[in-house]
Amino acid sequence: MSDDSHARFCRFQTPDPSIPPREQSPMLPQELAWARERAFMHRFSWFVVLLPPLSIGLVLPGLAYLTILGLTQKLFAPDLDVDRIVGDSLGWLALVTVLFVAGWALSNYLRDSRDPTKRYWQSLPDQGLVELERHTLVSGISLWANDFDPDCNSLTLWKNDKLVSVQSSGVSQWILAMTAAGHWLVLKDEFPGDFCYGREGRMPEKDKQMQPRQQLAIAFAPGTQLELGQRFEGAPVPLVETPYWMSADEIKRLTEAAHHWIFFPPDRYAVVNAQDARWVQRLVERAQASVGPQHE
Repeated sequence: MSDDSHARFCRFQTPDPSIPPREQSPMLPQELAWARERAFMHRFSWFVVLLPPLSIGLVLPGLAYLTILGLTQKLFAPDLDVDRIVGDSLGWLALVTVLFVAGWALSNYLRDSRDPTKRYWQSLPDQGLVELERHTLVSGISLWANDFDPDCNSLTLWKNDKLVSVQSSGVSQWILAMTAAGHWLVLKDEFPGDFCYGREGRMPEKDKQMQPRQQLAIAFAPGTQLELGQRFEGAPVPLVETPYWMSADEIKRLTEAAHHWIFFPPDRYAVVNAQDARWVQRLVERAQASVGPQHE
């Protein structure tokens, strides 16, 4: 991960003062499990603190010293007795190395122990609160994607009151829902199973497919746009079910428009911006055309 990508990743998971206050609610068990999962990811680790100083810091001072002596001998003093100087310098070189390693470790400790993102996530499960953003869904259309990633082939699901890791099939169902506010809202559900390469995968059974209801409350970690769960209530949303499998380019574009991961205000989770709405509408029209003419 590049420095810029890492900075964006950390910023996305840190409370943002530009996000306005939202309705608060006690965490449901699944949301609490996800909060604990995130907290574990952001835990303080002595391994992370000590590994760089002990693995690299022990050799850096000596390596730098030898490099300087070698350059000095080559450029300015050909008769310089490097071996004698090194032998006479072992005591203070060891002291410098110890101080260097200790300083590096202390710097890492202060950085991680005071890191606002780590402190936020460590306290969140005990607070037990999420913020809710509510949407009323008017209608929707269901599309499909087969986007198996061999480098990320596992999927975390809520089963038997706990989070479990299973193999991902690469198949996902995407629902493009129109809200009462006139926005496109993008919902996604991924499915476990055997994977296959190609544009089309195997649809899951009907009872395992996503069936959203009209009232949706998206649960966020307070002060962030990191989703911890979705709460549905009310009647089922009128849904056009299509056999349309998106291309790789369509998946990439819809993923960007959906704002599900690493995005910042004024973008909102799952809400399609005005500049992407026309493209989403054309995608909906292509998906509807795959169903064929509708007869009343």
